[in-house]
Amino acid sequence: MTRLALIGVGTMGRHFARHLVAAGHDLAVHDLAPTALDDAVAAGARRATDARDAAATANIVLLSLPSPAAVEETATTVAAVIDRGALLIDLSTSPPALARRLAATLGVATLDAPVSGGPVGAEAASLTIMCGGDGAAFASAEPVLAALGTHVVHVGGHGAGQAAKLCNNLLAGVHMAALCQAVAIARAEGIEPALLYDLVSHSTGDSRVLRNRFPAPGVDDRHPASHGYASLFSVTLMAKDLSLAAEVAAEHGLVEGPLATALERFRAAEAAGLGALDYSALTLLDEASGSDG
Repeated sequence: MTRLALIGVGTMGRHFARHLVAAGHDLAVHDLAPTALDDAVAAGARRATDARDAAATANIVLLSLPSPAAVEETATTVAAVIDRGALLIDLSTSPPALARRLAATLGVATLDAPVSGGPVGAEAASLTIMCGGDGAAFASAEPVLAALGTHVVHVGGHGAGQAAKLCNNLLAGVHMAALCQAVAIARAEGIEPALLYDLVSHSTGDSRVLRNRFPAPGVDDRHPASHGYASLFSVTLMAKDLSLAAEVAAEHGLVEGPLATALERFRAAEAAGLGALDYSALTLLDEASGSDG
């Protein structure tokens, strides 16, 4: 049995906790919102009083936090109390440079292991987990991470997992921006969104983004648009990840191209008050623009 700590529970983490307990691990959990821990405790996890308490006796500490600042602060706090032989795993999406800095300064083994698949994948334990760090750390973490995902991959050194995740979300965000524009054009030309969905899903414009988040209500009941754009992954989170991807592109002198355009659109959606909605709600900007015209 591995002693684990999960810090930052929330929507994704409550599923993580359930799977980790079911896999036979001894799990302590902490979150700044006490009610976020209720499901994890019901599944058999121990409710810790704070991050230090959760991590103090853990062999592996997992972070699932909303921002790079929260990751850095919590990782620093945890590193001060855990055993030098323990492993710190960041499941959040953060800058590759932060992953490298934490690996160099914390004095404990670290692994950046951001996940893809959203709450649906977290619930089904079918996530893709992209891991950066040394091979020994990955080998020790892989059996634990296998309880959370079906595709656990060692990408490379520290920061490589974060870089891969930002590339993934760059593609998702850019495609959503293009998809929303396509829906707006189709509507303007008198083509029903449901018909466009059918045509494109059988054509070269098909994608997982289209099949899971088509940005028009009533086309597919499984999609957020059919439920008031209730968030599976919010506009604000996509804007954050695209901003991080843009920073990495700038570090390497790469032209941002469609990334810059998509980021501008998601920032505009935030400014329009759409930040808490699913990122497919970006389409509401086009609907507002069409009504103004």
